[in-house]
Amino acid sequence: MTERLDVISDSSSQRNGSPSTSTIKNEHQEHQEHEHQDRYVKSPLQNELTNIDSYQASIPSSSHHEDVSSDEVQKLNEKNNEETLIKSLSTESTSSTIVNDDDDNQSIWDLKKAILLCIITSFSGFIFGWDVGTIGGITNMESFKNKFGNVENNGVREFSSIIIGLIISIFNIGCAIGGLSLSKIGDSYGRKIGLFFSIFIYIIGLIILITSTKSGSWLQIFFGRIITGLAVGSTSVLTPMFISENAPLKIRGAMVVLYQLMITLGILMGNIVNFICKRSYQGQLNNDSEWMIPIGLCFVWSAFIVVGISAMPESPIYLINIKNDVDQARLSIAKLNNTHVDDPKVSKQVESIVLNHERTKREVGDVQWNEFLIGKPKLLLRLVIGMVIMFCQQFSGANYFFYYGTTLFNSVGIEDSYITSIILGGVNFISTFGGIYFVERFGRKACLLVGSIGMGLCMAIYSSLGSFVLNSNANGEPNFAVGIVMILFTCVYIFFFATTWGPVSFVVVSELFPVRVRNTSMSISTSINWISNFLISLFTPYVVVKIGFKLGYVFVVSLIFSGIFVLWMVPETKGLNIEDFDELYQNGSRRRTKEGIQQEQEESTSNV
Repeated sequence: MTERLDVISDSSSQRNGSPSTSTIKNEHQEHQEHEHQDRYVKSPLQNELTNIDSYQASIPSSSHHEDVSSDEVQKLNEKNNEETLIKSLSTESTSSTIVNDDDDNQSIWDLKKAILLCIITSFSGFIFGWDVGTIGGITNMESFKNKFGNVENNGVREFSSIIIGLIISIFNIGCAIGGLSLSKIGDSYGRKIGLFFSIFIYIIGLIILITSTKSGSWLQIFFGRIITGLAVGSTSVLTPMFISENAPLKIRGAMVVLYQLMITLGILMGNIVNFICKRSYQGQLNNDSEWMIPIGLCFVWSAFIVVGISAMPESPIYLINIKNDVDQARLSIAKLNNTHVDDPKVSKQVESIVLNHERTKREVGDVQWNEFLIGKPKLLLRLVIGMVIMFCQQFSGANYFFYYGTTLFNSVGIEDSYITSIILGGVNFISTFGGIYFVERFGRKACLLVGSIGMGLCMAIYSSLGSFVLNSNANGEPNFAVGIVMILFTCVYIFFFATTWGPVSFVVVSELFPVRVRNTSMSISTSINWISNFLISLFTPYVVVKIGFKLGYVFVVSLIFSGIFVLWMVPETKGLNIEDFDELYQNGSRRRTKEGIQQEQEESTSNV
């Protein structure tokens, strides 16, 4: 193309008395040298356009179409469609380059708007934590048992083990179903609409719960918890995904951890409200306010979530990849970065999303279920990794304490186990702030490995003390000092969980998958989390009766497995763009680093 321009320029100069051809040739040589140097600072968009032009030049002319295979024609058509979309961005994008990472130059203050919006959006995790923090205490309240208990003991109504297990655990089945089904609305109508609809379903469930006034009508409580579970399961998929797609790269991991932080805040606040209600209405068997207040407050949390989601812009990745709305994506990115739509950083991010999306479509086409079996790059392996991570998070044993802590600590001689639950909830909440720092400072993989080791040791000590030392007194009464030590090791265990597996598992899963299959993949992975949670919450009452504190050894074995699995199978995604994660699997290595991928990209750019 350059030589053709030189010929035209040469003939024109002869007509207009311009400089000689030799002078033009010298200038042409200098231009070629500059052009060669410019190759090292071309943006990916420019390189992609160059590749498109080169490819089209290699296609035979129309007079030889009979020699062109149908595959080549299809490929050409795909390239032409891609060129149309990409060139619509070229005017603004060619001035920006992706050689340097602009995110590294942004201060936290520059990102304050994105941080605030992510904090507000992550509040949907609060309602999940609120359920975890309140349901165990509610089912132990005398007024609740007197209202809905299915068995009578000396004139006092209580729950059988099977009913209490079902009431607590059925919430998780609802979550699993909601994560697989309701979250699909996020793909069809947008992440925001999906979250709004989930909160609407949640409010319906709350109405069912709060209107359960008939004595013995535990089935209405049971049904209401299924409905609220549907909503929480959907938000557990959509919220981390929504945040990870909106948050700037520099703070993405920390922002996804905010979801877990809000879960821990919900657990703590739920424990505190339970304690206040328990003390305020103690002995009032017929006063439903004791258990209605913790449920009724959820209406307030729902309203706050709706306000927060309203302020958040739609995901730019969703807008480009699914809606093909580049202009609206620019507005979303600009709003999150507190800048204008013509900012080079905005063009850079749009450019990256568009190129990755077009490249992915060209390589693997539309989403099909069999893609998880034969899809590239290694979608089935990535799905299995996500499922195992979520399984391991639950079988680390954290909800063994959160759901049944009130009962467990009664058994070790603690008089007011509601206070103990508040202590554990406080440790959980405060420690999660450490998780926000650790996940970006040390990386995802290191956090998970340290967590497996720390939690495994604490759980082993806790179980050994409870099984062999706690009731070693001659009178068979629990040793109070041993009980205190068990609580201390439980607090250390919670610290490790809250700084590692609690938040980091959601970060890893939200980053594992290409955007086209992310909703489906995260739904499946998160459903494994809920099903595992269901099994733990359902069978814990039975297993504890049979083997007592030895149940902790089951979690120790699971933690050993999780550490080995993370070491060999989980990639480090810290510092990588979401659009670059496929590179971790493209050539078969899950141990590749950010620096290695960047070096490969630079070499590829320099060779264009």
